Amino acid sequence: MSKKTLSLCCAVLTACASIFGASLARASIITYSASGTGSDGALSATAQFTTSAGSIQIVLTNTLSASQFVSAGQALSDISFTLSNAPGTLLSDSASGQQGNISTTGTVTYTTGSPSRFIGVGGGTFTINNTTDTILMEAIGGSQPSELIAPSIANGGVYTNVNNGSISFNPYTIGPGTFTLNLSGVTAGTTVTSATFSFGTQPDTFLPGTPTTTTPEPSGLLLVGTGIAGAAALVRRRIAHA
Repeated sequence: MSKKTLSLCCAVLTACASIFGASLARASIITYSASGTGSDGALSATAQFTTSAGSIQIVLTNTLSASQFVSAGQALSDISFTLSNAPGTLLSDSASGQQGNISTTGTVTYTTGSPSRFIGVGGGTFTINNTTDTILMEAIGGSQPSELIAPSIANGGVYTNVNNGSISFNPYTIGPGTFTLNLSGVTAGTTVTSATFSFGTQPDTFLPGTPTTTTPEPSGLLLVGTGIAGAAALVRRRIAHA
């Protein structure tokens, strides 16, 4: 192979490595967690935020065990979080999560629907504040709250210790609720700088979140980029010895 051809190969590989290297930062995963005790008992939840250019995904999970769930006061009812820059304009959004009704015996029956109250559809409160860079997603407001996030349990499973008052807030989101917000101000470098959870139907208890995980790079892309960079280095060595 001629030096000219080797030089061209090296240029192509270097460009590919640069492109993959830039793509490594296309998404950041930040997880916040909170735990404590409210008037109805133990409280525990996580929020996983995944940011990329023009989009942020939020996965809210009530991390109590099924046996710890006693009251609607322990259900996750909202999340307020602050971004590292102004969110901008909401272009579109979506919500998904298994809905279910709780009977007087604590038995769960899955139903259709989604936790759309968290994004202001059919009730709830959803606000974007570009002055404070804060977003609020709340299932409370508009009417009697529902779609509150309860611990995961299978269809037909039983919250053995739940009280009868909990049925007043059917349906619940059984397990995680996933929300995607497409926002004009969110970039690949946007991060979540703080998060506050609230629980219950008032809400009853607020807990500040603690960041537990930050993953700025997908490991698979990192390996690909590293491999291409290595190949480029090998071609350079061949040129030097040609």
